[in-house]
Amino acid sequence: MLSDDYEQEELREKLLQLNEEITQQEEQAENINRFISKVHKYLDLDELTPAVLNDMVKAVYVHVLDTSNGHREQQIDISYELVGILPASLLNDLQNGETA
Repeated sequence: MLSDDYEQEELREKLLQLNEEITQQEEQAENINRFISKVHKYLDLDELTPAVLNDMVKAVYVHVLDTSNGHREQQIDISYELVGILPASLLNDLQNGETA
């Protein structure tokens, strides 16, 4: 009896956790769709304006300058509205016309 109660409680907790994950995934999918809509708005952009930056970019993170290999290298991450920081590899693939 005690083990049945324990198993039921475990199942309830797992169900709550899975429901929370589903909700997060749905919110993430909605944010991605909204971000794609924003991107479509600027596909034929001729000039990068403050208004476009304010609409698309949430934050820019400039990391410490690295000269350990004899070259000046500095990592910069851009956090986009609704989707956060996109991996550089994904952006490079998109720029080169490759899709995932």
